[in-house]
Amino acid sequence: MQYGRRHALQLISALTFLPQQSLALAQSPVGSTTETLIRLNLPGPGSLPFLPLELISSLGFDREIGARLVLRYHPSGIRALEDVLAGNADFAALGFPTLPVLMTKGKDAVAIAPISGEQQVFHLMVRKDLAKKITRIKDLAGHTIGTSTGSPSSKTYMQMMAEIVLQAHGVGSQQVRWLPTGQNWESASGAFISQAADALFCEQPFPNRLLREGLGVTLLDLSDKRTHAGLPGVNALRSVVATTRLFLNQPDGQRKAELMVRMLRRTLVWLRAATPQAVAKQANMRSMQERQDITDLLSKTPLIYSPDARFNMRQVQDTDVFLRAAQGDTTFGQAANHIDIRWSGQSA
Repeated sequence: MQYGRRHALQLISALTFLPQQSLALAQSPVGSTTETLIRLNLPGPGSLPFLPLELISSLGFDREIGARLVLRYHPSGIRALEDVLAGNADFAALGFPTLPVLMTKGKDAVAIAPISGEQQVFHLMVRKDLAKKITRIKDLAGHTIGTSTGSPSSKTYMQMMAEIVLQAHGVGSQQVRWLPTGQNWESASGAFISQAADALFCEQPFPNRLLREGLGVTLLDLSDKRTHAGLPGVNALRSVVATTRLFLNQPDGQRKAELMVRMLRRTLVWLRAATPQAVAKQANMRSMQERQDITDLLSKTPLIYSPDARFNMRQVQDTDVFLRAAQGDTTFGQAANHIDIRWSGQSA
């Protein structure tokens, strides 16, 4: 499919900044009046780290416990949480390291359950027509990098990780231009099609598709642990379900938190037992090729998700290391202060 430069730029902008209401997507049919409605914001659609949340309703695990989960997509986890802080949703899925940063801005939120496990799926991609010019990460100095960039309240975990990667290869964050992109295929592909970005820092399944469609090539694949050398805090807890402490102080909030964690845990346990093919069949993919992508990726990254929705405290502690590297001399409280284990529990 071909796009003109102007059309593609408009597409990037639309998918990055589209009003939240117009991105709403109900994942289950309207049920009885006895169902508990739970509104969850998340990046997407189609971002692999958040797939378990997209599977909940397709597997019927919300209706199984008398709930109805409604997903609302946002360009980034930061924007998803800010919509929760504004009172428009109950929970948000986002990168855990952003919560301590937001707290310094007076935005008090806490994680109630982890989504991610111990494998990363970040890729640093370069546009295909620049592949012979940009062969090393240090060559990116002076170029434009597209990634999910958050809001004035905080950088996203993805941008902070991108900056750490660049720094490890001798490129400062001020030596590149940042292009805001959404965590979805239309925004990622549009950034390359329009030539608005020279490189992209994004997550699967979008890197595989960019490669397959001849739009980009990979400079760095963080699913390969051999690439982790020199990256402080690379094993930090990636994604969580979060909400406000005020919400959790209310009986209705506590009830919804309990249901949210139950649905997520049920899905994560199912994922551990299911084959990658079975998972791809349940995923909301639009083509056979996209389902094959999911199958291949899950086969290669079996530890991408939390096994049981319990907080891995080693990953929580690694988050402190990550934040010190990403935010310089800024002092944060311990990342452990930004989790509530009442419904999820923790592991060593």
